[in-house]
Amino acid sequence: MADTWVTDITHFLDDNGEMIVEPLQARKLAEYFAAIVMLASHPDVDNPLGYQVLCRRKPNRKPCKESIACWIDPESDDIFWICPKCQDRGTISNWRDTLWDMSDLEEIFH
Repeated sequence: MADTWVTDITHFLDDNGEMIVEPLQARKLAEYFAAIVMLASHPDVDNPLGYQVLCRRKPNRKPCKESIACWIDPESDDIFWICPKCQDRGTISNWRDTLWDMSDLEEIFH
């Protein structure tokens, strides 16, 4: 069964608003969630310059590696994401104004 991640991205930030360095396992998870934030918040979500995030789940110990689908919920402003293949999924909150928030690029793409 796939996991459902409920993530507050600020839990992975240090006092300066940068990604935590240690512990290493938490850092790798933070990098994954940050990549999803970049993908979902990119103004051109249909084709953000070929950027994709691959699923990190390993069903039956084999990497899934399917491209993650993600979107911003207009009501909650949370990012929802899912792997269409293995159904790993989650939400990411408090992502606005982090280093990975790409929504300021909207002026360039519109």
